[in-house]
Amino acid sequence: MGAELRWLALGVVLGCRTTASPEPTEERAAASVASAGAAASADKAGGGSTAGGNTAASSTAAPPAPRTLSYEHVCMGTRCTIQAYHHDEALFQRAVHAAMAEIERLDRMMSTWVPSSDVSRINQAAGNGEWIAVSSETFQVLEKSLWIARESEGAFDITVGAFKGLWKFDEDNDGSLPARAEVLARRKLVDYRDLLLDAARSSARLRRPGQRLTLGGIAKGLVVDRAVAVLRAAGLKDFLMQAGGDLYAAGRHGEREWKVGIQDPRAAQEQERSTGSSFALLSLADLAFNTSGDYERFILKDGKRYHHIIDPRTGYPVEHTRSVTVLAPSSFLADTLDTAVFVLGAERGLKLIASVPGTEAVIVDARNKLHVSPGLSGRLRLLRPPSEGP
Repeated sequence: MGAELRWLALGVVLGCRTTASPEPTEERAAASVASAGAAASADKAGGGSTAGGNTAASSTAAPPAPRTLSYEHVCMGTRCTIQAYHHDEALFQRAVHAAMAEIERLDRMMSTWVPSSDVSRINQAAGNGEWIAVSSETFQVLEKSLWIARESEGAFDITVGAFKGLWKFDEDNDGSLPARAEVLARRKLVDYRDLLLDAARSSARLRRPGQRLTLGGIAKGLVVDRAVAVLRAAGLKDFLMQAGGDLYAAGRHGEREWKVGIQDPRAAQEQERSTGSSFALLSLADLAFNTSGDYERFILKDGKRYHHIIDPRTGYPVEHTRSVTVLAPSSFLADTLDTAVFVLGAERGLKLIASVPGTEAVIVDARNKLHVSPGLSGRLRLLRPPSEGP
C-alpha cells in the first residue's frame, strides 16, 4: 500500500470529522482530538515485579501491552483510517493491508471513476436494452438501493447520477451553479423505478438513455463491513474502521468502549481538525456510526450553501438539514439510511429510523435544532449546542 504505519496514543479526527479517543473521561476525550497526521507517544508497559518488598527482574518477560495502532490511506476518494488496540504491530500491518486490498477490489467494481466498473458499464449501456452482468456485491448494493428508495418514497435515489457534471462539488468545483433549466432537464432522468434487476442472472440495466447511477451514498457502507470482516479474520478484535463518514467500532478500547464525537456542522474551518470540532459524544462497541453532512463538499454563494446531497425529487441540494448521524448494527445499513434521513428531514427521517429495528439517529436541522431518536436517551453526551452559521 505504501502508506506509513504510525503508533498513536491519542484519537484522530477522521473523514467525516468523527473523533475517536482512548482517553479515560468524556471531557478529556473531547479535548484529546488530534490531527490524523499527528503522532503521540505510545502507551508504555512495565517490565518489573516485586517479591518480599524488593524489586526484582522477572524471570518471565511480561506479555506485550496493547497499544493504539493507527493506519491512514486514501481510498474510494476519501480518507480511510484504521485504529486498533493491539500489541502486535506485524499482525496489525498484515490485517490492514488485507483490508485495504478488499476495499480496492470492491471500489473497482462500483466506482463511476473506473470505466470498466459494474456501475460504469450499466451507465454506458443506459437505454439500449442490454442487461449488464455484475458482481454479487454490486447486485447487493443495487437491491438495497431500491429497497431504501421505496421505503423513503424516492428521497434516496441512485439515479441522481444524472446530475454528474452539472452540480460541481468534486475536483471540478469551480464555484459555478447550474442554470435552473438544466437542472429541470436532468431531473427528468431521475427515477429509481427505471433501474431494472434480474436476480437470476445477477444483471441490471437502466431503462432510458442518459440515465446514470451513482453509488456514492450507499456503497461505502458495504465496503466498510467487508473490511471489518477481513480485519476480524486476520486476528483483530478491538478496532475502528472508517472510510469518510462511515465508521464501524469493533470491540473495546481496553477497559472501555470506543468514544466517538459528532462533528459540529458549522465548526470554524480552523477547528475542523482540532478540539472544537465535536458537539456531542457517544460510546460505541460493535456498532456502525455513519454521518452525512452539508459541510464536506459545498459552495457558498451570496450567503447560501449549496452542497453535494441532492434531493432527487427537486434536483437541488437539501436545505432543511445540516447533518445526520445514524447508528446501526452494520455500516451498510447505516449508510443506506443516513442520506435518506437527511433528505426526508427530521420528522419523517426519525419515523423511518423508528421503522428499522436496531437503528438510532442524531439530526441537526437547518435551524440548528438537535433531534435525537428515543433510543439514544441517556447515551448521547452533549458538549455544547451546534454552532450557528450559513
